[in-house]
Amino acid sequence: MRCRLLKRHLKLATPLMTAQGPISERTVWVVALEDEAGRIGLGEAAPLAGFGSETPEQCRAAFNEVLKALTGEFITRWLDRGRPDAPLGPLERMLGGSPCARSAIEGALTDLAAKQNEKALAAYLSGDAAINRIPVNALLGGSLADVAASAAELRKADFTSFKLKVAAANTSVAEDIERVYAVREAIGPDAILRVDGNCGWTFDQALEFAVEAVDANLEFCEQPLPANDLEGMANLRRRTGLKIAVDEAVRTAADIGRVAAAQAADIIVLKPMFLGGWRPTKQAAELALSCGLSVVITTALEGSIGRAHATHFAAALKLNDRAQGLGTGILIAKDLTLSPLTVSHGAIPIPAVTGIGVGPLIS
Repeated sequence: MRCRLLKRHLKLATPLMTAQGPISERTVWVVALEDEAGRIGLGEAAPLAGFGSETPEQCRAAFNEVLKALTGEFITRWLDRGRPDAPLGPLERMLGGSPCARSAIEGALTDLAAKQNEKALAAYLSGDAAINRIPVNALLGGSLADVAASAAELRKADFTSFKLKVAAANTSVAEDIERVYAVREAIGPDAILRVDGNCGWTFDQALEFAVEAVDANLEFCEQPLPANDLEGMANLRRRTGLKIAVDEAVRTAADIGRVAAAQAADIIVLKPMFLGGWRPTKQAAELALSCGLSVVITTALEGSIGRAHATHFAAALKLNDRAQGLGTGILIAKDLTLSPLTVSHGAIPIPAVTGIGVGPLIS
């Protein structure tokens, strides 16, 4: 077995404006595991400090420790178990505070295992026939003119679901309401529209938005309040009837129990990159569904490897009842692999190939 760790910088085509500030570049690491037959399993770590993961420095420090223990003997033993949700044994302690690094290690292992078993990753993870098409939303951010123009263009490209970033710095609630209605006009009455506040509002601001945006027919409002304000989100749900999704409030499966107990949300947004990969994502999704909560899987603006893993997770969990947040590849100026999964008519098809199906790394 051969293990490589590669560092890459991914520039966004245009900066994405969020409540936590603009995002214009991502620093990521790729883990590549190659077996004796030349099959290569790929995983990606894409930390994003301020959004719920470790810092890039913490991620790199975790790799410094864990790669010493990621021996050929360990890899072979893990693969021989034949369980994609198997824990990583002694590596779990080393990766406890670095979910992105864990996601990369586990991702490379499961991709390699799927290739050795001659299955697409989704089918390998689910153990049966996974779905082969995942509906996704288009992501919008920027000025009123920018989001209206982008929404109209993407609607013509057959997107039927849209997510608008709101609560950005130096943007008032009134301006966000105007942006919401501009997008609604651009996409028409039948398309699905959701918004994402990234913890950027106070309760009064979120309440004002919910009241004024009622005629925009929003599917849900994602993380309008700080992650720890479960009481505020529960109160917002009760007073307005607006469906609430939580993202930053869930970084472990245990968080879902607290959200459910507080009745703070209708939808749980799961970022596999920040949860730590397939095992914790599966646990979190199953717990959320058992609590009567819907699940949406989204990316963390990672490269084609991380996005592909997240897409296969959604397919393995059969999450095709609503759009997933996986169509962010169009935001990346230059990607990690030659054949990333792409959106076609508002959905990502799962290719009929082994593993994650994204082609070789770009050197």
